[in-house]
Amino acid sequence: MKTEYSCGFIQIGHMVKFLQHFWEVATMRLAVLGDIHGNIRAFEAVLNDAKASKVDQVIFLGDLVVMGLDPQLCYDLLMEQKPLVMIKGNTDSSLENVKAFPVKNEHDAQILKLLKYTSIRMHQKAKEKLCNLPSVERLDIGGISLICCHGTPYDEDEGIAKDIPFSPALSKRLAEEKVELILSAHTHIPADFQRDGIRFINPGAVGYSFDGDVRPSYALVDIEDSHIRCIHRRVDYDINRYIMEVEHALEGFQLFGRLLYSLKHGKQMKMVIRCL
Repeated sequence: MKTEYSCGFIQIGHMVKFLQHFWEVATMRLAVLGDIHGNIRAFEAVLNDAKASKVDQVIFLGDLVVMGLDPQLCYDLLMEQKPLVMIKGNTDSSLENVKAFPVKNEHDAQILKLLKYTSIRMHQKAKEKLCNLPSVERLDIGGISLICCHGTPYDEDEGIAKDIPFSPALSKRLAEEKVELILSAHTHIPADFQRDGIRFINPGAVGYSFDGDVRPSYALVDIEDSHIRCIHRRVDYDINRYIMEVEHALEGFQLFGRLLYSLKHGKQMKMVIRCL
C-alpha cells in the first residue's frame, strides 16, 4: 500500500475534514432541562430553540408531568428526544403511590386531587416508566465527571441554591463524590456557580419560573476538552394562551391557583407548604 505525505491541496482538504470531524466529536453540546411540569407549550418552544442551537444530547433533571395540563404529551415528547439522561423529580415520585398518599389536612387533599388529575391523563406504561426512573445519574462526558440530580444527589426535595450555604453534612458528602460538575433542578431558578471545587449548574424551569421572569429557562452546556461553558436561554411562547387554559381548569383544583400566579409573575406564591 502506498502512503502519501505530500501537502497538496487534496491532502490539505482531507486534513480540514478530519479536523472538522474531530471538533464535532470532541465538543458535546447539551440541552439541560428541568421542571417541565406538564407545560407542553413551553416544552415545545424550548426544544425548538435547542434544536436551532444544534444540541447533541438532552439531559432531563426531573419533574416532568405534575402541576400542568398535558402530562402525557410532555412524556411522549421527552421520550422522542431519546435523552442521554432522564431522571425523576420529587413530583414524579409522588405518582408512585397515589392510592397510598397520606392525607392529614386540606392541603394534602388538594395535592392528592392534583396527583389524580395527572394520573388519569397518563397511560399506565408511561407512569410505570416514569416511576422506575433513577433519582441520580453519575457519568463522565468529555473528561468531565458529573452528577445529574433533581434536588441534591441524596434528597430530591432539597434544592441547591447559590445564596444558601450547604450544611456540613451535605458539604462532606459532596466532597467525597470527587466530581467536577453537578447538574440539578427543583428550585425553578437558573444558576451557575462554583463552590468547594465543584461547579453547580441549574437550568431553571421550563414549566414555570421563580426568578421573576415568566419565560421558560434551560441551559446550553458545552463540554469540550475537559472545559465547561454554560449559557442560560430564555424562550418566548404563547404563555397567555396557556394561562387561559389553566384558568379554565382552575375550578375544583385550588393548587392550579399557585400555577397561575407563577405563570403571571414568575414567582412562587407565599405560604407554600410543600414544593410542587
